[in-house]
Amino acid sequence: MIRKLPLVFSIGLALFAAGTTDSRAQVSIGGGSVISSGGWTVTGTDPIEIRWAGELVTAYQTSNDLPKPFFYPLMGPTGENVTRHWPMKEGVEGEETDHPHHRSLWFGLGKVNGYDFWHEPASKKPEGYLFGKTVHTGLNGMQIKGSENAIILKTTDDLVTLDGGMKLCQDKRTFRLEHRDDGTIVLDATFVIEASDGDVNISDDKEGAFALRVMPTLRLEGERAKGTILNSDGVTGKDVWGKRANWVAYQGVDSKGDKLGIAMFDHPTSFRHPSWWHARHYGLFAVNPFGQAHFEKGAPEGAGDYTIKHGDSITLKYRLLIYPGNEDADQLNAEFAKYSETN
Repeated sequence: MIRKLPLVFSIGLALFAAGTTDSRAQVSIGGGSVISSGGWTVTGTDPIEIRWAGELVTAYQTSNDLPKPFFYPLMGPTGENVTRHWPMKEGVEGEETDHPHHRSLWFGLGKVNGYDFWHEPASKKPEGYLFGKTVHTGLNGMQIKGSENAIILKTTDDLVTLDGGMKLCQDKRTFRLEHRDDGTIVLDATFVIEASDGDVNISDDKEGAFALRVMPTLRLEGERAKGTILNSDGVTGKDVWGKRANWVAYQGVDSKGDKLGIAMFDHPTSFRHPSWWHARHYGLFAVNPFGQAHFEKGAPEGAGDYTIKHGDSITLKYRLLIYPGNEDADQLNAEFAKYSETN
């Protein structure tokens, strides 16, 4: 039976739980359980911790002291965090300490109205450089669909100047997490960028947009690197960088030698599908619909620029698949076909 739950407020954030398929779903205020059903439990607001069968799957880091919200850690089916720990955690053996803006799994754009929402002040930039900040403004919806072993989390964000003095636009995010019987974790991410405060000019930039920094063993190069990269057109290795494709996969092993893969899919309805991929040998794994002039030889300067007119929006939709073992192109194409059938 579907049970509607009341609106509550916790630490200034509105949480709405609806459409649940399990009468055990619950909402409470403070540090207790926000919502639970089947195998899923969600607790807290800063961060928002998400567990399956009592084990932490991920935490959505929402503090306004951070330059942007992000998922960390991100646990895979072999029991390890599948992203680099640094800069959230210091001193992990075998990890590089480059690119301080690479925060596990995040969303950011290279230039919005001239402000950089990809890099952070810790990045090496000239004096007077215009940094932006993505501020998590709350949860505007949460569901658990017990029959699908899935949870849906909805959030809102303001994109502001670093000092917070000017808001440029806002986005609305929907994250759907699913646990499969073999331990595979599915994370569907939808980003709706809304021109809420005037026109939004997104500049052609290789930096962006939905990205993760993979664990050292999934890299192509480095002391611990044992990974490979493959895209939907059969391109492999470093040549995947800058190409358009339906999907890209990093495959290899975890630190114990167990086979592990991470694939990202670009939904057919997503803005500028099929997108370009900023996938690098050192472990940056990003899908970017705004970098055409940087990725394609001969493309005119600014080819990837796009303006969202005041009051309009664009939608970006991606799926992240974290799975045990290594899959071939046919298996990943089948996954893409399955994802393509979703709304």
